[in-house]
Amino acid sequence: MGLFGKNKGITKDKEINDIINEIKVDLSNNYKDNAVIGLRKLKETVEIKHSGGKLKEADYESCKRYISEVERDLASFKRTY
Repeated sequence: MGLFGKNKGITKDKEINDIINEIKVDLSNNYKDNAVIGLRKLKETVEIKHSGGKLKEADYESCKRYISEVERDLASFKRTY
């Protein structure tokens, strides 16, 4: 639950939202290696939860879109130092 009672994550799954937040922080701090590890963890978690029926189809599609966006960002990632 967010500060004002509204969940602002991509899904309603806290574990997945936590991983996504870690990836966002890593990217904003130019930690590409950590972001790649986080992305791998996100893919694995999303697939496990989806195949186990714990992730709704709409949330699964949202996660897949986010994963595609991050993969695209990482492909063009340039270090700023």
